[in-house]
Amino acid sequence: MTNEAQAPSSGVVLIVEDDTLLRLAIASSLRQNGFEVLEAANAAEAVTILNSVAVDALISDINMPGNMDGLSLARWVHRHQLDTKIILTSASSQSLGEAEQYVSFLAKPYDSEDIQQLLRQVLWH
Repeated sequence: MTNEAQAPSSGVVLIVEDDTLLRLAIASSLRQNGFEVLEAANAAEAVTILNSVAVDALISDINMPGNMDGLSLARWVHRHQLDTKIILTSASSQSLGEAEQYVSFLAKPYDSEDIQQLLRQVLWH
């Protein structure tokens, strides 16, 4: 018997979040719901992964330490024409500029149901 709420249940998702506990919680929830999950603590790690693995969806915090924040990472994905859906998250209001054309935004705090619902929307609708 198939649970329609979880179908289709596959996709490779890269979570880019410097808050380790939040990243682990979201990754665990997505894995339990059939997603293959890759994790990165910052944008530099994410670029390394994106250069070597096909990723269906990227979930990234906007505010991260380092030379590249989440918005810059989204622009990098867009410039390299990767077939990756982009979801940006932040606890504060953000101006996405031209990125509004190719990213979805999810305000923090969010729960696992919020992120799963948005993932399904961007991946399969």
